[in-house]
Amino acid sequence: MTDVVVAAGGAAWESEVLREIELSASLRLTRRCVDVAELLAVAPSAAGAAFVATELSGLDADAVFRLERSGVRVVGLGDEERCRALGIVVRGKPGGLEQSVAEAGSPASPEISPERAGAATIAVWGSSGAPGRSTIAASLAASFAHHGSDTVLVDADTYGGSIAQMLAMLDDVSGLMAACRAANQGHADEVADHLLDVEPRLRLLSGIPRADMWPQVRPGALELVLQRLQADADVLVADCASVLEPGDGARGAGRNQVTRHVLSSADAVLVVGRADPVGLSRLVRALHDLSDVVEVEPAVVVNLMRPSLGWSQREVARTLTRLTGSEPVTFVPADVSALDLAMMRGQLPRVVDPSSAFVTAIDDLAATLTPVVPSSLSS
Repeated sequence: MTDVVVAAGGAAWESEVLREIELSASLRLTRRCVDVAELLAVAPSAAGAAFVATELSGLDADAVFRLERSGVRVVGLGDEERCRALGIVVRGKPGGLEQSVAEAGSPASPEISPERAGAATIAVWGSSGAPGRSTIAASLAASFAHHGSDTVLVDADTYGGSIAQMLAMLDDVSGLMAACRAANQGHADEVADHLLDVEPRLRLLSGIPRADMWPQVRPGALELVLQRLQADADVLVADCASVLEPGDGARGAGRNQVTRHVLSSADAVLVVGRADPVGLSRLVRALHDLSDVVEVEPAVVVNLMRPSLGWSQREVARTLTRLTGSEPVTFVPADVSALDLAMMRGQLPRVVDPSSAFVTAIDDLAATLTPVVPSSLSS
């Protein structure tokens, strides 16, 4: 017996569906919800499935996402295209409700959309204390593009994006915020309109310029945005905020949930840390914090490595391996002159100094990721 809720919003099919549930041997009605707010409040604790009108006022992609993630199988009744736009996998109709619930399957293992089969997603995360995460993410994306891959760089830092400013590409509207708004309202086909051209084969979805704008980036809408971008590119590189903790109340939890979602769904996760004593201690703690979020083995990147520290790469690697069980995949040198020149010019390090030791290290890092990117990259 599956407990179900119905949110019809006055749709013509409501009475027919209610009768079918009443006569069903496997479905039991627990609530008729008058709106989306009641649906979200009641369904997670009272139902295993929800029959929802696709034209229900206030229904958006994030609401569908939240229901599915809470264990509620969503069956849409209405326009098929509208179902697809909202991320509803199963479309039902009166007379076939039991079959629709069975097709929805287990929400714990949601069906992956065919659109997800496109680009590999690489999430770049790091410890607190400005380890150079955004610079690594932008430069890694540039490396993929330079070697022939159609690459999209997503600034997904919900505490305030910096990549657009870093590349002197200031825009009146956050690309991430606009794309999420479009996807949330069922217009995922408009996502690509908000990408900015950086270099040949490299496009940027700019981040939110102020931290207080984070509520505009909802996990459900972001999932649709990522799916759309994955369908149109070879590689997706996402720069993520460094904070994973639930935060202060629901607001902090919602903000950090975006980061946790990107990390948990990525094909590869890079964890960036500084090579100095404070940076390494933060990196150790960050790796422990990350262990309950991601399923893939994170790749550790030690940034800003320099001889003046008095430590060799071997010594740093041995210490990190002993404390975390993870050996760094690469050490990125502190090529200060090239990085400063790039920052002041608003350009990528590869553009201002292609022969930089920093650029070489990033190319080596990109090469280590070929097992998770499309086969065309490793050819």
